Amino acid sequence: MKSKSTVHIYLIIIFLSLFFASCKKEESEELPSKQEYETKIFKLSKWEFSIGDTIEVYGKNFGGSRGNRVLVFDGTEVNDDEYLSWNDSTIKVIVPEDAINISAGESGIISSLSNKGKIYVINRESNTLNYEVLRPWFVIIINYFVSVSLLITVIFIYLKINKMWKRKHEREVAESQSLVGLSIYVVNCILWVCYYAFVEFDQKSLADTSIYILEGSIFFLIGTGIFVKGQRRLGLWNLIKQALRLERKEADYLLKKWFRPANAEAIIGILHQIAMIDEEYDPKEEELIKAFAKEWNIDYSPDRMNLERHKDTEDNYIRLRKSVEKYLDREPPLEQVAQLKDMITTMIQADEKITYEEEMISSELLPMIENYLKGDEGTTQYLVLIVPQRPEQEDSIAELLPNAEKIYTSGGMAYMIDSFYSKKFAEMVCNQYREINYFTIVNTPE
Repeated sequence: MKSKSTVHIYLIIIFLSLFFASCKKEESEELPSKQEYETKIFKLSKWEFSIGDTIEVYGKNFGGSRGNRVLVFDGTEVNDDEYLSWNDSTIKVIVPEDAINISAGESGIISSLSNKGKIYVINRESNTLNYEVLRPWFVIIINYFVSVSLLITVIFIYLKINKMWKRKHEREVAESQSLVGLSIYVVNCILWVCYYAFVEFDQKSLADTSIYILEGSIFFLIGTGIFVKGQRRLGLWNLIKQALRLERKEADYLLKKWFRPANAEAIIGILHQIAMIDEEYDPKEEELIKAFAKEWNIDYSPDRMNLERHKDTEDNYIRLRKSVEKYLDREPPLEQVAQLKDMITTMIQADEKITYEEEMISSELLPMIENYLKGDEGTTQYLVLIVPQRPEQEDSIAELLPNAEKIYTSGGMAYMIDSFYSKKFAEMVCNQYREINYFTIVNTPE
């Protein structure tokens, strides 16, 4: 019941604003209160005209010369250079540009799409006559579609509210609304309503903006979580404070998402693989990775990353090396690569012991990174070569390793699997191929 009455209050405020605005508009159309005028306008040479047209105003007691009298097109005084002639019964004048913009009378409240107005003489106050300014066809079309857009706005807002209202009981839906953003949105709309109502009257804009106030108010109410099961007992004010606390925690999410370092996800993946290379996930290693993930606003899930691993297999070494190789292929900044090197060293030393697996992988990764930092293409690398023992073996090697490079050494022709920075790592890879009966050697090129 409380939420419904809140919505009703918002509706009452909106309709009162529209009511007072319309009252002000009606009051503004009151013209000089005199019933008898010394100066009187009888007619215009034409009742419909365009901006820049020349028209004549006929009447009596205009004065033999203009003096300090002015002709007014609904609040817009005609400029001195727009008077062509002035005598006691006839004023010849060029229609000013603003004659099409002002329609609500002497008060100066205007409607930019109106083309009707009133003309009168001041100083010697006169009666008023109505006129109509002819507008271009495209202005008429725009005016029509602006009216139609009000209906479109109502349908659009209804569909948005309907979608959200159906799910207002879900906590995730409530938490997806920004109370701070909605508050700013509603206050901004209220300012525009006041402007359209009391400064520069525009009935269509007033109605359109009022609809958006209603939308923002309903979304704000949903965002408090008052419709979520078990939340209403906390009270509206406590729910607002609770939602604001949650929003404060999440306020920098998008900024971190935009400004996180390039390749941040790749770095987290590398660090996790290093932590798990010995199949022991030490709490200190986990704490370090989670600290980086939190700083960069990355959703880090060890269980998800472990799905790609194969327990106690040498494939984990190769996969980790390829991850680093792929990272370096993106040409990251040298400063970031140097930081990664420090991270790897810290990860390996985090549990205060260096296992065989950690020693093996660090002997390969650290020289690889150091080589990138120095740009030293001449660093000694160990080649893992498969030497075919019979002609038919060449076909099976080509099928197994389609990208293997064929090279010629002092011992004859061989296929190069890859080059490595650590002889120990190269021997490990070499053993994998020996196990499937390929004659494989580690060669250091001169």
